Amino acid sequence: MHLPRAVPRFEHRLAVRLRGMLPVYTRDVSQSGFCADMLQPMKAGDVLEGALLLGDEEIPFQGEVMWVRRSAGERTRGRYGVRFVTIGEDFQRLLVAYRRLQGKRLVRWFT
Repeated sequence: MHLPRAVPRFEHRLAVRLRGMLPVYTRDVSQSGFCADMLQPMKAGDVLEGALLLGDEEIPFQGEVMWVRRSAGERTRGRYGVRFVTIGEDFQRLLVAYRRLQGKRLVRWFT
């Protein structure tokens, strides 16, 4: 049985710059962490340091990899979840503002 999450997640594709690693993009983000696609091998318990790009703002963070799901062998594809250990003070406010902005964006159809 799945228990409800304490903090809701939102599907936002944000760029994440990790120290010493390739940039990645989030699949979802919450006030307490994010989920991203894996381009380099990681394991649960790894400590990450980097910055999350939220609109025009770059927010530094430190986080811990909480889980990893590999989909193509030991070294390549997969997904991982990160819990923030520390993050910039403005993150919560900026995330709320970013979500509001995304909700007001017009969908444009190209043919």
